[in-house]
Amino acid sequence: MTNILHSPFCNASLLAGLLFLFMGFMIRKFPPRSMKTWYGYRTFSSTINQQTWDEGNQYAAYVSRIMAYFLVPFGLICGFVFSTQSDVFMYVTISPVIFCALLLTGLTEWHLLQVFDEDGERRKGSV
Repeated sequence: MTNILHSPFCNASLLAGLLFLFMGFMIRKFPPRSMKTWYGYRTFSSTINQQTWDEGNQYAAYVSRIMAYFLVPFGLICGFVFSTQSDVFMYVTISPVIFCALLLTGLTEWHLLQVFDEDGERRKGSV
């Protein structure tokens, strides 16, 4: 068990990528029906009303899957390139995870601002 945990294939990019992939497919397959559920994309913009909640979760699940398609191969490549878990290895594998998490939130919030106004009403011309 210790060999697996200390292997370069046990890295933040690979594990977070698998988590993003799982989250994206689960929210797509089983979307949270109400804002009272224990899971879902929960921010001020997404909890204005049911429409913003549904749109925010649908878009966050989509972006999450896209991020996973980047993180998983990156984590595998890092597993092959590095022979041990060094400090540089940690920085190289954790940095994309932080970037993707921030990008997921930023893109979803931007999308919600493009589709809805500040009162949660759908903007004219948005689908």
